Formats: sequence, structure tokens, C-alpha cells
Amino acid sequence: MPAYPATSRGNQIDDIGGQRVPDPYRWLESLSSPAVRSWISAQNAVTEAFLAQAPRRKEIRDLLTSAWNYPRISAPFSAGERLFFYENGGLENQPSLYVRDRPDAPARVLIDPNAFSNDGLIAIVDQSPSPDGRYLEYGVSTLGSAARQVRVRDVKTAQDLGDELRDVRDSSVAWTRDERGFFYVRDETRSASYDARQTVYYHRLGRPQSDDQVIYENAENPDWRYGVQVSRDGQYLLIDARSGTDWHNRLYLIDLDNPGKPNLRAPLVKLFDANDAAYDFVANDGPVFYLRTSKGAPRGRLVAVDINTPDPERWTTVVRESYDPLVEVARIDDRFVAHRLHDAHSVLEVYALNGGSRGVVQLPGVGTASELRPRPESRELYFTYSSFLQPPAPYRYDLDGRNVVSFADARGDTSLAKYETTQLFFTSKDGTRVPMFITARRGITLDGTHATLLTGGGGFNASMTPTFAPDIATWLQLGGIYAVANVRGGGEYGRAWHGAAVGDRKQVAIDDFVAAAEFLIGQRYTRSSLLAVTGRGHAGLLTAAAITQRPKLFGAAVIDDGLFDMTRFVRLDAGASWIPEYGSPDRPSDLRALLAYSPLHAVASDAAYPPTLLTAGDHDEVIAPSHSYKFAATLQRVQGQSGLTLLRVASDVGYGPGLPTSKLIALDTDRLTFLVSALHMAR
Repeated sequence: MPAYPATSRGNQIDDIGGQRVPDPYRWLESLSSPAVRSWISAQNAVTEAFLAQAPRRKEIRDLLTSAWNYPRISAPFSAGERLFFYENGGLENQPSLYVRDRPDAPARVLIDPNAFSNDGLIAIVDQSPSPDGRYLEYGVSTLGSAARQVRVRDVKTAQDLGDELRDVRDSSVAWTRDERGFFYVRDETRSASYDARQTVYYHRLGRPQSDDQVIYENAENPDWRYGVQVSRDGQYLLIDARSGTDWHNRLYLIDLDNPGKPNLRAPLVKLFDANDAAYDFVANDGPVFYLRTSKGAPRGRLVAVDINTPDPERWTTVVRESYDPLVEVARIDDRFVAHRLHDAHSVLEVYALNGGSRGVVQLPGVGTASELRPRPESRELYFTYSSFLQPPAPYRYDLDGRNVVSFADARGDTSLAKYETTQLFFTSKDGTRVPMFITARRGITLDGTHATLLTGGGGFNASMTPTFAPDIATWLQLGGIYAVANVRGGGEYGRAWHGAAVGDRKQVAIDDFVAAAEFLIGQRYTRSSLLAVTGRGHAGLLTAAAITQRPKLFGAAVIDDGLFDMTRFVRLDAGASWIPEYGSPDRPSDLRALLAYSPLHAVASDAAYPPTLLTAGDHDEVIAPSHSYKFAATLQRVQGQSGLTLLRVASDVGYGPGLPTSKLIALDTDRLTFLVSALHMAR
């Protein structure tokens, strides 16, 4: 076992609601201090020394490079006659943005972010074309930061205008129909940060950001986060307001009067202000709005609402609630395409405007549909489809022909034909039936001898649906099994599934995850010494809670950008916005629940924990890397030389989006190298 760097312990003890909580590694929260930087360098040196001696590291890097080296094309989005899409030829650090000026015109490069920097650390992370496709707004992120610069490009000349906006983070952009400007959300600080109060602005092209007009602000609720959208006819501005990550929202509107000359000073109407459900604008016919809502329908429905009489008693249900949650709706001319989840995989249903069924969109298999992008003028829907064994590929659905065709030829990976995905159901601690996807070689013998990698989600109403990942394709080629448990806390079965593991009920998700591990062992897919677990972000919290509560159940763990200190998360980076999901440590009842599963505080001095690799980015402004630093220091101190806990900190890397391909391959190489070594996987 490696010799770990010395980590000094302080005497910090917090009094939280009358409860004394020791925090001896508080000094590791000072991310830019010389002492912390020196400690990180020493930790990285230990990790690199361990990985460098692993005999299969080069083999794994080569397999990963091959797995990443395929053309990746997004589903196109349209504006006027133009089609826009992203494409990465394989190993480019960033995808380039292409445009077709007409459907039959050849594609040309509009923006190549690889020209912005040699190391690929500058990325395009969002974009919005003006209604007729004359201009394209795009956001630029550096070092995987959520903060971005907003720029505007003339599509015809492929040259930027002089406009550049700052203090923007994760903001949607909504153009006015006259193409003279757009609405956006700005953070009211010198630099975009998660604790900043937000304001909705309008930017007029050609004018400095300092002249931008305030459209809506609410100083009394600084934690509110906004999204903006303009109806397709240009008549209405929609403002989505929500507290932190709460899935309930308020929906406001401004009637812009004349789309060709919008009235930016028109009054704001609080259409739904009770914060009692989800209200997502889909489309409109004049004053009749089509909304996807959970009001009176926990799994979601599509309703028609006359904004002049918005009382729910006056609504008309267009697409009814069913057992399968309704997660998205797109309108294409006189049709709605409803995206539902059936046992955690995508189903696309087609409806007339009056709610009459018009069949389904035949997907290539059991997988995930994403990037639903309608093109009403040609009665087409573009979307991306992916599964555990199929890389994401764009498709086009023709409403009239009712057929699905590829938008671009994608290279099939024939090496994956020898694997298959099976969905099984296991019983959790309280008797609940929980689904799990298992991907393995066809005809595998269930004898408990297979290295298995288990992951799950269980938070923020997010669903773990089948998607392709090059590192998982490589894991399969190395002989492993991959399992995804759809534990409660996600959105796989609607609001009740999420609500079952929220706040003081978060232990339910952990119990589900442990039950998934026991099922894999009981069905002889694997055994404890060959069972590894992994997760990122919230899924990292789930994974860490599992290994601290049941350390003997697992053979290894790889946790990326994890959340481990549940008494301090609200004071670090984006943590305060997660109170709707976890509760607040400042409330005594919540604190008791948080301490009961907080991984940092669950580490016991007399327990032996599985070999664990923790990874983090030193510029992560979503989940503070100090979570990983403190958890690594705690595990290393408790286990000493008898256990294995490694910390890998990537420099100049944030949480994302927009991380370069080269850094992703390097990270995945080290993750898989660690797993192969920790589980003693033979060639």
C-alpha cells in the first residue's frame, strides 16, 4: 500500500443547532492556499505512482482511445431555412458547430472551438439561433466552468458581432421575433456564481451590456433561478422561476403586444404563482397555452390553458396522465410528440392537437431519446437515440410518412454485438420493486466470478436511462458487467418515486442501492470482492454512503466529484440550491437525518473500507473539491497502510460541461486502471 502524504488535523468543532460536529480538515476548504496546493500535489504523486505500475494501463488507454474515436453528431436544430448541428470527428477535443444554409446545401463550419485554445479547455456550451437564422447566440465556457461569455455570430459571414455578455451562468436565451435582441438571465455579481441573485434582462444587439434593460427581478427571493422562453409566434415572453433545484416552479408571462416591435415595458402577469406543481410551457395557439404539468397528475399530463381564464377548473386535458411519466412534449405543426419513460427507457407517442392518438415513433431499441427538436415547417422531428450499446446518433421522424431515418450515417461498433442489455427487477429493503439494467456478454455463465460495476442515481428527479459511454464500452471489453439501478429519488416513475427519497428520506435511495448490490451477488453475477461501485456528483454521495454503511459488501469504489460533507454542503459552491433535495443542516430535524448518512461522518475507525479512488477537478464550482479532499484525508487516516484510498485531482478542470476529449480519456484511463488493479482482473 502507498505511503500517504501527512495531513494535519485541526481542532475545528462546529456548533450546529446545539450539536457539536468536529471538522478537523476544515483547512482543506481553502482551495487556493499554498498548503492545500502542496497537499494536492503530494496526493497526485502517490496516485500516479500507484497507477504507473499497473501493467494494463497502456492497454486500457488504447481501448478507450478506440472507443472514443467515432463520429459524434448531434440532433440538428433549425431556424428559418437553416439547420445547425454539432459534429466531432472522433478525437477532437471539442465538437464544431456546423450549418446548412438550406436543407439541400452542404454543411459548413460555423464555429470551431478547437481554434480557441490548443488544449481544448474552451468550449461552446449552449446556443440559440435567431428566429430566421440570421444570427446565432452562443455561450463560451473555460475550464469546464458553469460561468460563460455570451457572444453573437453573423451566420452568413461566420464572424462575431461586437456583443459580449458576462456574468451569465446556465442561462437560456430567448430572441424577440424582430431579431434585434434577446432575453437572458444575469447573475448580479462581478462573476457568475451559484449564490448570486439573478435578474432577467433584454440585450439589444450592438449596444453595450451596461445598457441592457431589466425585465424582471425579485430582490426578496435571491435564491430564485430563472429560465426564459419566447413563444414561437413571438407574442409572449415566458419566465420560469424556481427556488434552487426545486422541481416545482412559478410561470410568469409578458404579452409583448407586437412581435415585430415588441413592447419591453409591458406588464408582467403571474400566470401560476403558487409553486405547487411543475408548469412547463410547450406551445401556444394565441392565448391558449399548452403546458406539461404535474398539477393534478403526479406523473404529468399536457393541458390547454386559456391565459385569460387560467383556473385549473377551466383546463382541457390534451394528453392524459398514465403510469409512464410524461417527461417532455414537443409540438410539430398539428401534432404533439410526448416523451414518456416506460420502466426507465424512452417511448415517443404522437397525438393530434385534440389529444387523439396518432401512433408511436418507432425507436431503434430500448434506450434513450434526447434532444427532441421540431421543425414544424417541414413536419419533421429530429432527435438523438442512444443505448448502453449504441453510441448516440441523430434521427429524423417524418410526421406524414411516419418513418424514422438516420440524419447522418454513424459507424456501428461491431465489437459491441457480443453484448446484451437485460432489465431485471429486485426487491428493496421495504419490499418495493426496483428496476435495474444489466449489460454483459451474451450467454454469460452466472457463477459469481465476473467483475461488476454498479451505479445508480436517486436524486433531483433525474432518471438513469440507457445511454452510451466509451468507458463502459471499454469496461465490457475488459470482461466486466455493467449494472444501473434505478433507485428511488430519481424520476423513473414520476413524482412519488422522487419523493420517496427526498430530504429526511434519502436513506431510502441508499437502501435501494445496497439491495441492488445484494441482488447481483445473490443471482451469482458477481461476489463482493469483484463488485465495484461508481457515481458522480449526487450519485457519488449515494456510492459513498453505501460503502461507509456496508463496506464489506463491495470490492472497490470510484467516486467522481462526490458530495460527502452533508453538514457543510450548503456553504460550499452550489450547495445552497440543493436544500429542496436534501434539507438544510441549519434545521435540527434535517441535521439529524443528514448526519445519519453523511459519508464523511460515517467513517468508522474500526472498519475496513474497499479500495477507493476519489477524483475531482480543482476548478469545480458546482461541487467543491474540498468534499473529496476531506473524505480522502479521513479514509486515509482511519485505514493507514492497511487500506487503499487514492485521490486524483485534475488541474484546470471544472464540473463541466465542455470538458475536452483528451482529459476525459485520461480520467477514464485512470478510473478503469484502478478498478482492474483493485479487483485483480485477469486478462
